[in-house]
Amino acid sequence: MPNKESGHFKEYFLQFLMLFLAIILGAIGENYREQYTGEVVERNMERETLKAMANDLNMDIMNLDKSISHKADKEVLAKKLIESINEKDISTHTKDIYYCARVMTTREAFSASEGAVTQLQNSGGYSMIKSKTIIEQINKYHYLKEKIYKLNDTEEHILIQYRIAASKIFNAAIFSSMLNAKEYKNYKYSIKPLENNVALFSMNPALINEFVFWVSSANGNQSSNRAQMMLLKEHAKELIASIQQHLNQPE
Repeated sequence: MPNKESGHFKEYFLQFLMLFLAIILGAIGENYREQYTGEVVERNMERETLKAMANDLNMDIMNLDKSISHKADKEVLAKKLIESINEKDISTHTKDIYYCARVMTTREAFSASEGAVTQLQNSGGYSMIKSKTIIEQINKYHYLKEKIYKLNDTEEHILIQYRIAASKIFNAAIFSSMLNAKEYKNYKYSIKPLENNVALFSMNPALINEFVFWVSSANGNQSSNRAQMMLLKEHAKELIASIQQHLNQPE
């Protein structure tokens, strides 16, 4: 006769084995599900962050274009200002001198969009970005951007000295009357050129020489800054292209 205890043992063992396997397979399945879900979430975060970064970069390009154009205008005006103020008969060029000098006091400082960068920092840095090429390009972009910020700081220091030098040779009342954001909004930089030549506050050669020095200093900084901005703009385009290529890859 078959041993009943042996039969019950086999039945219990089989039930235990099935339960054990069910638990193991369930744990494996849950682990896989969590891992898969985590990868999907991370991949979606990467995509959304890169899309946001591409939008920021497009905004940066627009702002760079404004600053580059402004600095290019100021380079032209700086050269014209130096030429005019060095003419033998300055009195016949003062309306141009006043206008050029007034525009030189303005600035169009570039400031990059930081939304996507902040999002990256809050989500653990660049760990979610799988492309090493994009990470390297982002780092280079930040490096070039910081160089521009330093030139912006230098520009501000130069403009302080420029304004001090300008105050010594220009009539402050006339200088002030040329800028009006509301009334002269149809004029470039809201600065209205003078219709007639007017006298300078001082014709002292030493003061004029000091002023020209700061005009030259401002112009040199403008030129360097514009060159860096053009590099940053091209790098932004390359980074956008890399991001789009990465986003278009099949998942």
